[in-house]
Amino acid sequence: MEAKANVRTMEYIGLDFWERPVYKCIENSSLWKDIELGKSDKPVLYSCENDFGGEPCSPIKSDLVVIFISKYAENPHRFNYMMLSRLRSDCDYYLGFGNRNEKHLCCGNVKEHIERMKAIYNSFPEGQKPERLTYEGILEYEKRMSE
Repeated sequence: MEAKANVRTMEYIGLDFWERPVYKCIENSSLWKDIELGKSDKPVLYSCENDFGGEPCSPIKSDLVVIFISKYAENPHRFNYMMLSRLRSDCDYYLGFGNRNEKHLCCGNVKEHIERMKAIYNSFPEGQKPERLTYEGILEYEKRMSE
């Protein structure tokens, strides 16, 4: 019984608003946050007063053995999703308040900007393509920006 008293089993349940992985302790349903943002092999857990959106407070006791039944794993395409979103924002600004000034485009001109968007979009595997921006959406931006 003593051996089990020192064991805490954690299950990954999601990311908070600050991109911190949140774990739920199976034994007592308490919530814990990884302050290393999932970057280390062994999460550095802090309590958060059982508030999913709460701030990390105190580190987990060192005498506890922590076992993870599931861990946070960052999507390997995360940067490309963010970059494609940034390029899309540039397109929206170019077509709106940017007054079609190419200096507001990341690549400096429409042709290269759209080509970069297509390349990033095509880098995603099937089934993991962005839902908010389709390839047809990129072609529509190309058409509108080239008029």
